[in-house]
Amino acid sequence: HGLPIENAIEKLYGRNLSRDEMQAKSRAFATEQIAQQMADFKRLGVLGEWDNPYKTMNPRNEAGEIRAFKRVIERGFVYRGLKPVYWCFDCGSSLAEFEIEYQDKKSTTIDVMFECADPGQLAAAFGTAPLDAPAFAVIWTTTAWTIPANQALNINPHLNYALVKTPRGYLILAESLVEKCLARFKLEGEVVATARGQALGGLHFKHPLYDVDAGYRRFSPVFLADYATDEDGTGIVHSSPAYGLDDFHSCVSHGMKVEDILNPVQGNGSYAADFPLFGG
Repeated sequence: HGLPIENAIEKLYGRNLSRDEMQAKSRAFATEQIAQQMADFKRLGVLGEWDNPYKTMNPRNEAGEIRAFKRVIERGFVYRGLKPVYWCFDCGSSLAEFEIEYQDKKSTTIDVMFECADPGQLAAAFGTAPLDAPAFAVIWTTTAWTIPANQALNINPHLNYALVKTPRGYLILAESLVEKCLARFKLEGEVVATARGQALGGLHFKHPLYDVDAGYRRFSPVFLADYATDEDGTGIVHSSPAYGLDDFHSCVSHGMKVEDILNPVQGNGSYAADFPLFGG
């Protein structure tokens, strides 16, 4: 049996069952469902080995799976690692992709500025004179809760990016999105330089909470990635490698160690108690 059956048992008997009780009731429930489905198939005229059905919960089959897994391990095809997975806060369990159903909803979006750590390097990348105001990479996201765990920014090496002078400082945006972004920000601005995304790789930007709490005094490097597009947003993607597979692969491929990836959200959906500013 699997998670759907365990959910059905919890609806019938509550969540306070012991492990043995849960397994026994799940096995009984699965047996009832098998009998019902078998009767339905017979009525439909489906031919099968009904007296000897294959059941994944059969102890003999379970033992066979373990023996097969042992052989896979012995041949060196299994290793222990980490990667983001789908997770259910309610069940406290990881989920397979086929268990995920997407519901259309309206999400609140935010634009966030990351201040450039080295304006001189940024000016050189854009081939312009030294800047007379702070410069910021601007990201757009529907998942504000991932911002505290940000560890990188992604820029498309093949897109053109603009350095835009505004009353809020210089903003870095995909060139094709400048007009749309300024309208969203309710700002006037002037493009003073453009550069290919490739030229911006390796720049560093301050975490947006850098000056708010000492726990965020770190820099987010720019990693080049094709999945940063100019279809929407700003053309720059903020990367929290613990919470997205693309982000994870991008950061790891650029040398980030798995043990250095920040993962502040716990299995119950709340930030870890000791996490700066948002703990608990």
